[in-house]
Amino acid sequence: MSKVLFIGGPGEGHVNPTLPLVKELIRRGEEVVYFCSEEYREKITETGAEFRAYADFLHGKRPEDIQHFLEFILLLLDSSQQVIPDILQQVQGEQYDYVIHDSLFGWGRLISQVLKVPSVTSSTSFASTGKPPKMFGQTKMQKVKDLLSGGKYIPSINRKSKQLASCYGIPVPSIDHIFYQKGDLNLVYMSEEFQPDRHRLKGEYVFVGPSIGEKRGDVEFPFEKLDGRPLVYVSIGTVLKSNSLFQQCIEAFSDLECQVIMSVGRNTDLRQFEHAPHNFLIRPYVPQLEILKRTDVFITHGGMNSTMEALAFHVPLIVVPQTSDQPMVAARIIDLGCGVGIAKNAITPSRLRSAVERLLQDSTYKKSAERIGDSLRSSGGYRRAADEIEKWKVRLSIG
Repeated sequence: MSKVLFIGGPGEGHVNPTLPLVKELIRRGEEVVYFCSEEYREKITETGAEFRAYADFLHGKRPEDIQHFLEFILLLLDSSQQVIPDILQQVQGEQYDYVIHDSLFGWGRLISQVLKVPSVTSSTSFASTGKPPKMFGQTKMQKVKDLLSGGKYIPSINRKSKQLASCYGIPVPSIDHIFYQKGDLNLVYMSEEFQPDRHRLKGEYVFVGPSIGEKRGDVEFPFEKLDGRPLVYVSIGTVLKSNSLFQQCIEAFSDLECQVIMSVGRNTDLRQFEHAPHNFLIRPYVPQLEILKRTDVFITHGGMNSTMEALAFHVPLIVVPQTSDQPMVAARIIDLGCGVGIAKNAITPSRLRSAVERLLQDSTYKKSAERIGDSLRSSGGYRRAADEIEKWKVRLSIG
């Protein structure tokens, strides 16, 4: 079989969808060396892959610290100066049959070209259509302001792009190519129906659906306390925190005829919830897939993993986007009729309560979530992704 160089992106949203795929590839006989940031060593090692850490190019910077899209492009260009030589030095003298790389981080496409092997893109967000994405809450005035404020980044982007091209003997990459690094095969972990503007794509992508594997079973939860009332689940991911949102949920739903599960993160002090209403179950972390199977409304930041998991279980969403691609996810959820959005600076208890009541009472949201969820499930997931890689290998006579 083949030896695979996997270059992942840092962040739960980039790593988690790849884990079931890597495990499946190894089960089928592939040998995988997986590069990522040190914090994901345990998760990646559990798949059976050989873990190796690449240079820390984030230096503690969080997604919410980045104020402009072009500032993120600069971060990616700066990362090339650390990640590319680090990985190339670590794999010197080794032979690989192909590279799988995150579409956003790691410069896997360029590394595959240096190693003279083909590559597969692992895309954990929307495919690139060349059209600016629709963003929830963004007005025309904000678009103009954003465009004007980005001018200060352009000279540095141009300079660093030329340096990268000169260093590795490649054409000067455009901003689109920096942001979305295509491979010879491009896998996207969603259904084609969920992809916006898919008519603009030309068969360059394979939509394999969400990559949902078996989650670790070491998270305890008192399921016996669920009594059959409508269930509202609140979680804003593993990175972002919002004590204000949690407190507003308590005020909004304390007397609503429902039960509320809040996953508040391991670093949140639970003592602030000591006097929470009896219809609330508050935990640092919960078994999300098992909770979603029972959920009627999901209040989320709109991370792609959580969104895909919720829709796969036919759960309508209230999206409160915080950063990264979450405003795009919120816009897509609204366009597809699977839920509603609330701007993070416009949250009030009355808005939260009104949104939950709307989703519970109007069955069209549930039906839309079922329709999109069925498209996600029928796309195949990580097994389909592995099948596509096998077919691609046969076409290229790899392994």
